[in-house]
Amino acid sequence: MASRLEGKVVVITGTGDGIARTAARMFAGEGASIVGCDLDEAKSAETARLVEADGGRMTSVHPLDVSDEVQVERLMDVATDTYGGVDVLFHTAMTLRWGKPEELSADDFDYTLSKVTTMSFLVAKSAIPRMRARGGGSIVLTGSMSGLNFGTGFTGNTSNIIAYSVAKGAVTRLGIALASHVGRDNIRVNVLAPGPIVTPAVAAFYGEEGTELHALNVGHHLIRRLGQPEDVAAAALFLASDESSFITGTVLPVDGGFTASGGQGGATERAQELVDRLFVS
Repeated sequence: MASRLEGKVVVITGTGDGIARTAARMFAGEGASIVGCDLDEAKSAETARLVEADGGRMTSVHPLDVSDEVQVERLMDVATDTYGGVDVLFHTAMTLRWGKPEELSADDFDYTLSKVTTMSFLVAKSAIPRMRARGGGSIVLTGSMSGLNFGTGFTGNTSNIIAYSVAKGAVTRLGIALASHVGRDNIRVNVLAPGPIVTPAVAAFYGEEGTELHALNVGHHLIRRLGQPEDVAAAALFLASDESSFITGTVLPVDGGFTASGGQGGATERAQELVDRLFVS
């Protein structure tokens, strides 16, 4: 077992599967005590079983809704009562409703803002006093490339998740504002901005290998593959650990170069051929 988080208490939300499950196992393998939560009791319990089978420590609080402030306080109390406090928060839990701008209802838009942005605020708000009591800490929020400042940040520049994009843009701004507020307390706040990550919840959006949809998604990237939960969990581990002790208020894309290329990916052979002709003397 490695020791990058030895002695740290880490709260991870949404540990039923995907990125959060991977992070729980990875962080525990680095010596952390994990407190996880999810609405899905069976999946959350399975994550705890996997962590313990790996030789790690994890307490799972389920079912738990992190859009409810009272339940969020209960989650942080469990971390404090069981392990002595909170050193790290990695927030991944969220849900959304999708639709094009002219089709999305106001209720669906508000629902998405609440379940993405307000949820992020509540878990950070609850973690901060516990981290102050420990002399510092690290908060890692999960934004999205969809919330960054170009296009829609989604497949083919389509707008079916516009409410989600707006909400994740707000999470990015929240992280920067919180970092400014708690820096004096030795608490760091950073935001991850994942690109297309193949998790059980969203794998269908990216298509199976060999399909046109899969090729379209891969074509947005400089690194010619889709992301995996391990890619995001490893970035979160870096931001959670003391290796990033002088990094706060940042947004880190984990997107295979989607953002850097503006969703254009690398130059195709045909494009390069056409341009090269212009330089033939």
